[in-house]
Amino acid sequence: MRFMDIMTWDPKDNEEMEKRYLSWKYPNGYNVISEWSDVSSCRVFIIYDLENEEAYARATFPWRDISKLETIPIMETKKAIELGEKMMAEMANV
Repeated sequence: MRFMDIMTWDPKDNEEMEKRYLSWKYPNGYNVISEWSDVSSCRVFIIYDLENEEAYARATFPWRDISKLETIPIMETKKAIELGEKMMAEMANV
């Protein structure tokens, strides 16, 4: 399943975040599709596929002392519309 994480931190922790990031390696099973930095704020967006819960825990645990993480399940819009239409049709047939 695909997710987007929004990671934020206090500006006072920027140097520590950069230091950790430069030596960071995502764990097996946490497959990064893309990362973006918000150049106007202390925030990063990460799009990834997740193979299992352990990969998620290993990717997020080391950061929880210094940042806030919001995880959002996502789907391509066209696919979401198709799925919604399919579910509505199924509900109409019940």
